[in-house]
Amino acid sequence: MIFSLMAFAGLCTAVQDVPAAAATPAPVAAATPAPMRVALPRDTPVELIATREVSTADAKPGTPIKLQVRRAVLIGDRAVIPAGTPAWGEVVTATDAGGLGKSGKMTARLKHIQLGEVTIPIDGEISSKGRTGSVAGAVLTGGLVGLFHRGNNAKIKAGEIVSSFVTEDIVLDFSGTAVKRAPATETVATPPAPVAGT
Repeated sequence: MIFSLMAFAGLCTAVQDVPAAAATPAPVAAATPAPMRVALPRDTPVELIATREVSTADAKPGTPIKLQVRRAVLIGDRAVIPAGTPAWGEVVTATDAGGLGKSGKMTARLKHIQLGEVTIPIDGEISSKGRTGSVAGAVLTGGLVGLFHRGNNAKIKAGEIVSSFVTEDIVLDFSGTAVKRAPATETVATPPAPVAGT
């Protein structure tokens, strides 16, 4: 009996002497998340809205036009270009309304979307024409003379909706705190067809 108790005590001592490190599993290293890159294909439609009025009363070729993305551009379930992202265009031609009832005319070309530090080139055209001025008649010596009222200037109004499309394939890298443009040669998983807006 005494021998059995001594053997049991020795066994307990041996168990207590096992290092705690051997009983604790080694921590597993956290997996590094893969970079999140999304391909934005050429010809992806983007709906824009003008944020301020531009008129032939003071616009001339080269005058910038400020717009913003009206509806988010989705690739799968990711909004790669959020609504409200700024975009820019430029007046190409501008003819002021004339004093002989001539209406103003203006054309503009869309240039790019500015997504943080990434410039996304787009294309699209805006054209506008003012209303022709009215003509009043007056009888003077020698016959009927037309008196022309000034025509209206052409305007791109604030709130006007404009269609555009992306002009080249772009790979956007969302793995960091700020979106970046990645080389287009990198392998990117093929996403579902792009959707402009929700």
